[in-house]
Amino acid sequence: MYDLIIIGGGVAGMTAAIYAARSGLSTLIIEKAGFGGQAALTAKIENYPSYKEIDGFQLAADIKAQVDALGVESLSAQVQSLTKENDVFTVTTDSDSYQSKAVIIANGVRRRELGIPGEDEFRGRGISWCAVCDGGFFRKKKTAVIGAGNSALGDAIYLSNLCEEVYLIFRRDYPTATKSYMDKLENIDNIRLMPRHIPVEIKGDRLVTTLKIKNVDSGEETDLAVNGVFEAIGLIPDNDVYADLAELDDNGYILTDSEMRTKTPGLFAAGDTRQKSLRQIVTACSDGAQAATAAHDYLSDTRSRSNIDTIPQSPNGDSSLSQREPK
Repeated sequence: MYDLIIIGGGVAGMTAAIYAARSGLSTLIIEKAGFGGQAALTAKIENYPSYKEIDGFQLAADIKAQVDALGVESLSAQVQSLTKENDVFTVTTDSDSYQSKAVIIANGVRRRELGIPGEDEFRGRGISWCAVCDGGFFRKKKTAVIGAGNSALGDAIYLSNLCEEVYLIFRRDYPTATKSYMDKLENIDNIRLMPRHIPVEIKGDRLVTTLKIKNVDSGEETDLAVNGVFEAIGLIPDNDVYADLAELDDNGYILTDSEMRTKTPGLFAAGDTRQKSLRQIVTACSDGAQAATAAHDYLSDTRSRSNIDTIPQSPNGDSSLSQREPK
């Protein structure tokens, strides 16, 4: 049995693992996809202290190397259930079950999907949710990015260095990204803004060849000849499996207190998976550190109570230790 199991190998989960290991907790970290989470899929990070800019994959790899150096056990698996009985948590994955005295949920979020015709058919055959991962397949080709926030503009800027032309399609009048992204956009000639448009269908033969979009004002539909469609329309939590032990808000995010504690003693949540106002790499680090510290405190308190319970009692109810004569 482990002292602590961390579900999720993103920045929050890996930071929690670092703090847990350094405090002496036997720790297992479980990640279903690739360690690093959303950070590893980011082409360039410019707001992480101590780096003017750094490749997201490299930052994630550096953090993972630190986790490994501390002897934390890592597992690639999909968590299917989480239960608690007699102060012991059981984490069941698609390969086996594991037990611990405390758990930190740091499973992050998943990409929101468009839900339009052709999306399922061309998944992995021209449709992507990661420009950094898949952009190289569309070198010298035309692509479209759906979205208006920082992720969408970051994807479009990244793809502009690879692709012949990049359409940036969004429903609003203007992108909602921060000024730093907007400033970069002004100096790129091969990104074409398509405001007041929404995607309605993705078409092709074996691979994507066309994205049909619609003007939200006139209703006019247009076919764009593209080879790739990159979706960047937001992120959503995936916490249904934890709903019995953790309270969720109306959007599915886990509710915690300031120390990352959930409604279940010994269960904590950290990073993008929990309800919070700011989701950034630095806040994920903070959450992970706080969750691991709170888990350590919980385990220390549990052990202290257990030790008190096992002290022999005298007939009058006092601890037998208090009845001993001094030597």
